[in-house]
Amino acid sequence: MREVLYEESANPSNLKMQKAFYTVYSAIMWVSIVLSSLIILIELFVGFDLMPVLTLTFAITFGIVRTKFYYCVDCTFISGTTRIVKVVNYKKRKKMIFFDSSEVVQVGKTTSNSFEKLYNAPGVKRIYATPNKYPEEGFYVYLTQNGQNYLVILECKETYLQHLVSYTGRQVIEKDYK
Repeated sequence: MREVLYEESANPSNLKMQKAFYTVYSAIMWVSIVLSSLIILIELFVGFDLMPVLTLTFAITFGIVRTKFYYCVDCTFISGTTRIVKVVNYKKRKKMIFFDSSEVVQVGKTTSNSFEKLYNAPGVKRIYATPNKYPEEGFYVYLTQNGQNYLVILECKETYLQHLVSYTGRQVIEKDYK
């Protein structure tokens, strides 16, 4: 097999709104951190109550929630291995899933009947490798990794599937693929 490098990034459809959410949640988080620091300093002289704990909990919650907005998904295919990574705020990278082409069972479009069967099947872990929950024109990869079945929903070009199928063979293409 020849060496192949294919990289693609899926950006959110409502980028401005997601950036606004991220900015607001970040501001609330930092205000909560500053407020809890001031309350802790005051509590050192007065006495201890639950106010610093509540403001720190508030800050941690907003810090976690803000990573749910404003991210893109990078899909990299390197000679039979796929790496799907979530990029938060275009800075921090978090692994979603890495898989080899030998683990792929089926590939196809998300508008097909076979996708609906796999999507509703019990025991299948769904991974949304897209910043848009339901992409209009998307593809799926059904794979088995370490005994666990995964359904990876991708927002990518058909070129990625062509590279993947060239390493796995035509038997993984769904029957009703058009």
